[in-house]
Formats: sequence, C-alpha cells, structure tokens
Amino acid sequence: MNIYRTSVTFVVAFILATLLFSLQFPLPVIILTVFIFFLGFNLLPTLYTIYRSNNLKSIEKYIQANKKKPIFAYPLALAHGNEVEIEESLRAIIEKHKQPYMQNVYKTLLALHLKNIEAADTYAQRIDSEPLKSYYAALIAAKQGNFDEAARHEENVGVEWMIHALHALYAKEKGQQELFEKEAQYAIAHSRGIQKFIVVHSVGRI
Repeated sequence: MNIYRTSVTFVVAFILATLLFSLQFPLPVIILTVFIFFLGFNLLPTLYTIYRSNNLKSIEKYIQANKKKPIFAYPLALAHGNEVEIEESLRAIIEKHKQPYMQNVYKTLLALHLKNIEAADTYAQRIDSEPLKSYYAALIAAKQGNFDEAARHEENVGVEWMIHALHALYAKEKGQQELFEKEAQYAIAHSRGIQKFIVVHSVGRI
C-alpha cells in the first residue's frame, strides 16, 4: 500500500471511529467496524485487480510490485522476458509451491514451454480438478493433431476464455491465421484480472 493510500485509510478510520464513539456505540462494535473497514478498504481493491480487472496497466503495476514472488514473476516473464526467463520463472514456482495441484499444473506448463508434449501429457493427466485437467488435455491433443479428441475434452471445460483459447490453438495448428486472431481476441475479452494479463501475453505462444 502506498503512503497516500495509507494516510487516507487512517484518516477515514479515525473519522469513522470518532463518529461511532459519538453515537455511543459499544467499544467492541467500534473496533470490529473499523477492522472490517480496514479489511475491505485494503483487501477488496487487491482482489478486484487479481481476479476481475480489465485494466492491464493496473494489473501489471500490481504484478511488478509483487514480482519477487514466483507466482507473479511468471506472468511478468511472459510479458517482458525471453524463453530462458519464462522457463526459470516456471521452475521457481515448482520449487516454491509443493502442493500436488500446483506441481502438476506448472510442470504441464513447463513441459509445454519446452515443447515436450509427452511429458506435458503425463503431468496433465495428474491434474485432479476441472476445468484445467480437460483444458490441458484438449490443448495437448490439438498439439498432437488429434482435434476430435480435443473436442471431446473441450466438452468438460465450460470456461469461456479457455474455450476460445483452445479454438485459437486449433486455428493456429491448421494454419487459419484470421480465425486464430479472432479467437485469440475472444479469449482475451472473456478473461479477467491476472488471467487476462497471462492470456494477452501467452496466446501467441500456444
């Protein structure tokens, strides 16, 4: 949080506490109300930026501020790094986050980045939740030229940006550049927050 925002938060919190005190609210109620205000004022804008924002500049500003965390270094590497930096950022996430779900998702991404489709398929099969399991299964099938199988996996995806990202990949694999660009723009339009930032900077790499 920057100094200006911190100052505003404290001033408004002080005014709120004074108002509640003047209205003779019980002290526990005042403390709880001020705490909820702090939480909402500081947390909600962050959550909005991460999950719902369409403003790529504000999203990138947030990512830049948190770039020391591997999970945020990856989208930054997609936007401004080279192939080696993207690989390193994925390996850093794998090293940092030991949860099986995170391991399988980011090992799948790393294998795809390294164009090791066989390894990507192995890790994707271990992802234990939808829609990512079917999304990567469809993506890998398309990379192998099996579009009928990709379509079958796509039935379990159900997320708009993922479906358009897959259709962009199908078009790219088939050499349909105009359709690829159209579907890529649809994928970007239907994504939000940091996911939007990732889609913008990765859709051309699929």
